[in-house]
Amino acid sequence: MKYWQALIVIFLGTVIAVFTLRFASIGWQNPTYNPPSQTKPEQEKRTEMLINTYAPMNSNVETSRKAVKSITDPEYVPPISRVEKQKDNFQGDLSDTDAYQTYLDQKDAKLKQQYIAAVDVKVAQIEVLLARGIKEGLPQQQLQEARDKITALKDMQSKLRFELSERDSK
Repeated sequence: MKYWQALIVIFLGTVIAVFTLRFASIGWQNPTYNPPSQTKPEQEKRTEMLINTYAPMNSNVETSRKAVKSITDPEYVPPISRVEKQKDNFQGDLSDTDAYQTYLDQKDAKLKQQYIAAVDVKVAQIEVLLARGIKEGLPQQQLQEARDKITALKDMQSKLRFELSERDSK
């Protein structure tokens, strides 16, 4: 490092130190800072009150969970399958667009069939929860939301069945 570069580094360090100390809120030549020995007793109490207002708050998680009953079980652990799932990848030539389109159509049809099958199970779950909600006296807005979900699922199921029947009739 050259001599003039060292002087620049020292100068910049000094400038940073002076500005840091000048504009810092503690200590060195700060006219608003009063050491505790020079403060009045009422100022000390006020300072203690201000410090205590920033104390960490205790979490209210345990009591808040007990206050609201949940309709579904709060702990859900998905089943873990050790069997590797078979990947349904396209095995043909990617330059053959008709074969690839057939593969995509089959994949789409399989997805729709899986959705159609899953709707019945999901509707049954929602109906059980709806009955429980009626029994427990939930607000009508939440009950109507569940009814709307059931209607939407059944509508989508019938739409997908229609699309599959059109596809099979071609």
